[in-house]
Amino acid sequence: MRIPVPVTLLYAGLNALLITVLGIQVSRLRGATATGLGAPLPAELIRPVRAHANAIEWVPLGLVLLLALELSGAGTRFTLHLAGGTLLLARVLHAAGVYGKNKLSVAGAGLTYLVILAMAVWAIAARFVLFGP
Repeated sequence: MRIPVPVTLLYAGLNALLITVLGIQVSRLRGATATGLGAPLPAELIRPVRAHANAIEWVPLGLVLLLALELSGAGTRFTLHLAGGTLLLARVLHAAGVYGKNKLSVAGAGLTYLVILAMAVWAIAARFVLFGP
């Protein structure tokens, strides 16, 4: 039985591409600096590692919430795309800000917190609205 989740599939794929690009950059820099796992990070690796790790920390939670909302029928395609697109935008802004050493990282982090919080409240409310007490 196939369960349709086209919105989550789209944003899972796009976020996976972002995380892969960030990961490739870390691997490339590790090779260029001959920095093995467990070795102290040279200064040029700290920001790329944090940009990648931060995405790994937040994207899965956002996608799980998006999937739960989509599977439960709690939102319209528009609202689900709005949430998924906002999550992706937030992660791109955060990574760009970390790499560029600018305030985009703060905007991306703030937007990530906002969309995760919104989806969390949405999921809790949907549980009671759709399924009763």
